[in-house]
Amino acid sequence: MYCRGHQNGTVLTLSPNGDDLCSHLPEELIVEILLRLPVRSLLQLKCICKLWKTLVSDSKFVKRHLQISTVEPNLIHQRLFFYHLGEPCKILHIPLKTLFGHLLPPVSSSGMTKHPYWIIGSCNGLLCLYDRTRHCVKLFNPSIMFKSKKSPSAFSLDWMIRHHGFGYDQVNDKYKVLLVMRNKNDPSQPLTKIYTFGEDSWKIIQNLPGYPQVYLGKFVSGTLNWIAGKRGVILSFDFEKETYKEVLFPQDDGDNETLYVLNDCLGVCHVSNKTNWIAWLMKEYGVVESWTKFMIISLDKFNKQPSSVIPTFVSKNVVLLKNEYTSQFIRYNLSSGQLDYLLKSTNNIRINLHICYESLVSLPW
Repeated sequence: MYCRGHQNGTVLTLSPNGDDLCSHLPEELIVEILLRLPVRSLLQLKCICKLWKTLVSDSKFVKRHLQISTVEPNLIHQRLFFYHLGEPCKILHIPLKTLFGHLLPPVSSSGMTKHPYWIIGSCNGLLCLYDRTRHCVKLFNPSIMFKSKKSPSAFSLDWMIRHHGFGYDQVNDKYKVLLVMRNKNDPSQPLTKIYTFGEDSWKIIQNLPGYPQVYLGKFVSGTLNWIAGKRGVILSFDFEKETYKEVLFPQDDGDNETLYVLNDCLGVCHVSNKTNWIAWLMKEYGVVESWTKFMIISLDKFNKQPSSVIPTFVSKNVVLLKNEYTSQFIRYNLSSGQLDYLLKSTNNIRINLHICYESLVSLPW
């Protein structure tokens, strides 16, 4: 048997019990080699010897492997997950790398088809799924087929979800879901609940201030973010403190602002003076002075609906854009300024796009 490291192309020849490697290399070097292997290879190697199983299963190894995967420049660890508009119970995915090619690839099923799930967030290789019929949530890691137990039901039939978001509280090492609900009989009375995976109940917290137009909160730096009702303000929810605050937009006149997350930075894009589409990035979360113009594209380069375009991913010098209105992907070259339209998706890849990294992350229950 052999395995290949992705960064330097090293090929390691192993005996069936792993003795060739285990007996000749120090444990620290073995760990560094294993950290650079894909999840599928690591799952196979756990069966080779007890040492490797122990190393790969260690929580510190899992976190370091995730860190390396998220900075891998070759797009080998990322897949784009979504649910089909015509089949909300079927969660599908495509390799992100192929979107930087010429044709959209065929989609694959994640295997989560038993219940009508929606994806309400992605973080650290985990998808947070909401069961529309049972009104509960669960975590799913498609790389290792890990499924957490489902939460208790979040609400009764008299309620409906208005805003939601999923994320990671790094301080307490906890994954959490926020739901903001409206009573169908009395919409003026909202109810906000938070669920911490590993606990067995929903907790009522302070209601979300204001009424953001977009339902899904953007997760970055331990927070969920929405564009608030008042102009020039982002509403932020802190998963650790479970409190709200306001974050200011960059000082620029624009219309049709949209939030996005790119390279672990919060961003906002908008149409400026009816001439340019501008994308900003907040280099240091919460610091208004760190807003930086990331891209400026003349409106005449877009086919139509530039206000619906959002950055989705960046690799090296190319940014993948997604037009939410036309369901079309666009590649933008930061050096040449060239826009390339990919063929329109035939799979209704339109809403709730979530980039999910390969990871070994699971919960201990």
